[in-house]
Amino acid sequence: MRRPLLAMTAVLLLVVTACGSDSSDGSGTPSTEAFPGVTVSGATDEKPEVTIDELPFSVDKTGTEVVEEGDGDTVREGDQAQLQYLGINGRTGEEFDSSWSRGEDPVTFALEEGGLIPGFLDGLIGQKYGSRVAIAIPPDEGYGPAGGQPDAGIEADDTLVFVVDLLEAAPAPLSMAEGEEQPAPATLPKLQTDADGVPTGFKATSRTPKAVDELVVAPVIVGDGPELAVGQTATVHYVGQLYPDGKVFDESWGSGQPAQFPLTEGGLIPGFLDGLTGQTVGSRVIIAIPSEQGYGAAGSPPAIPENADLIFVVDILAAS
Repeated sequence: MRRPLLAMTAVLLLVVTACGSDSSDGSGTPSTEAFPGVTVSGATDEKPEVTIDELPFSVDKTGTEVVEEGDGDTVREGDQAQLQYLGINGRTGEEFDSSWSRGEDPVTFALEEGGLIPGFLDGLIGQKYGSRVAIAIPPDEGYGPAGGQPDAGIEADDTLVFVVDLLEAAPAPLSMAEGEEQPAPATLPKLQTDADGVPTGFKATSRTPKAVDELVVAPVIVGDGPELAVGQTATVHYVGQLYPDGKVFDESWGSGQPAQFPLTEGGLIPGFLDGLTGQTVGSRVIIAIPSEQGYGAAGSPPAIPENADLIFVVDILAAS
């Protein structure tokens, strides 16, 4: 279910001082040569255009060029950074990901080791909020160690170019749900928690049906934050288990890092998306999902067998 944009290990910060030249594309649209042969065009409040004169484009180390400098605070490791971004494959010159393509709302990334590819993290730290920056990332600081990202058309030896608008530091998300408690339906499996109140899974009771006939969405803690809407990105902690009390097949609490999920059709299984939409930040929600709104007849081997009903408990920590 998880579809990470960026991931994995950390390296030393390698930031290059901006030296690009500003110009225009002839139509009045500002453009900057961010790297030799790589031009970034467009107003800073709109999706940029990136032109690479000669393919493939490659670099040996991560470099950051300031396309337009802001006057905000310095970006620091550990920030919850609100931003917009565009990713271009240096081998093909083609876009492989963009927050603008998913809507107008910015996304929020925790700028922490292990949550982002090293070059992306290192390219942002030390910059200023309000800036538009371009980052060129070599394979070994991008997706090279993971063998590429085939679903995005990224090969193991591809250099990546990102253009990032650093908007502001967002408030830190909650560490777990907090709000008004309310009882779960008696027919649901009983939620299990550890001594710190962290969910660990579910245990069936004598009143628990053997199967899920229709989607069940049950907030057991109701937060007072904003409602989640399709198109946003939700920051959550969660436990996913085979219904009613089978194997826990996925969870985020053990890593110490919450997960971020774009609330988009096709990005999440339908029952999970429907279960989160309309819930409020701060809430803890139990979602019991029939197979047809989960992974269906195919399942998701080896963790999820065919025709498996699922049950989740989700702490909604933030939304952007």
